[in-house]
Amino acid sequence: MRCRFADDALAEYIAAGQYFNRKVPGLGDAFADEIEDAVRKILATPLVWRVVENDVRRFLVERFPYGIYYTVEEDYVLIWAVKHLRRDPDYWQERRIVR
Repeated sequence: MRCRFADDALAEYIAAGQYFNRKVPGLGDAFADEIEDAVRKILATPLVWRVVENDVRRFLVERFPYGIYYTVEEDYVLIWAVKHLRRDPDYWQERRIVR
């Protein structure tokens, strides 16, 4: 199975990494490593992680307060959000309307 990021999810992933690198050099790289590890785990067992709404699942990143929100499509995993868990919980849902 392969993975695809929605444009907004990829943008927030990149922005978070840049933010962490500004705070502490190298921390953004550690964040990227955590996200990539999370994506590998999702791809290995996409149906294991908790369903949070309809067909949307959430994987909680271990080292950072982030969740990866995704759906399992026919032949790939679509990541809708790389979300800071203290941010407005519903901000990303409008993305799913424009599939």
